Amino acid sequence: MKTLLAEMEAYGRTQGLPLLRAAELPLVQRLAAQQKPQRILEVGTAIGYSALQIIAQAPSHAELITIEADAARAAAARAYIARSPYATQIHVHCGDATALLGNLQGPWDLVFLDGPKGQYGRQLQLLLPQLRPGALILADNIRYHDMLYREGNLPHKHRTAIMRLRAFLDYIGDRRHFETVFFENGDGLTVSRWKG
Repeated sequence: MKTLLAEMEAYGRTQGLPLLRAAELPLVQRLAAQQKPQRILEVGTAIGYSALQIIAQAPSHAELITIEADAARAAAARAYIARSPYATQIHVHCGDATALLGNLQGPWDLVFLDGPKGQYGRQLQLLLPQLRPGALILADNIRYHDMLYREGNLPHKHRTAIMRLRAFLDYIGDRRHFETVFFENGDGLTVSRWKG
C-alpha cells in the first residue's frame, strides 16, 4: 500500500492534482480511526488518494462511496483503487455530486467534503436526513486560498463560492445542530459532529 500511495502522490504532483495535504492527512486519519465508520461518503475523489487513506483507518467491513465530477480522474481513481487491498470496499461514482446525492442511500457515519467549495452547503442539506446521530462531517479547503477572510471586493469568479462557503461555515457553527472545530492546517479543515 505504501508503494501505491507514493505512486499516487508522485502522479498528483506532476499533474497538479488536489490531493489531501500532508498538513491535514494525520488529522483525517486519526478522526477516521476514532469514528470507526461503517459507511463513509466522500465528495471530490480526484484519483482516490484520500479515499484510500480514510478506508485504511476504518473497520475492515466499512464501505466508502466517493463521487468525482471529472471522468478522467474518476477512471484514474478506479484504476488505483483496484490495485489496493480495498477494491471491494470503495465505490467510485462519476458525475455532479449535488445531483447524485439524492440517489445514494445512507446512513453515513463520516462525510468528507472536498469537491466544489460553493456546493458544501447544498450538499450538506441533502445529506442531513441520511446522517447517523454523531456522524462526522469533514470539510476541506475552507479557507479557500485565504480568500475566505478577505474584506471588501472579492474576485468576481470566486465571489459566489466564497459567499456560499461563508454561509456553510455559519450553518455548521450553529451549536444547536453541530459541534464544530476549525483547523487552520493547510488550507483549512472543519470537523463537525452532527447532533441529530
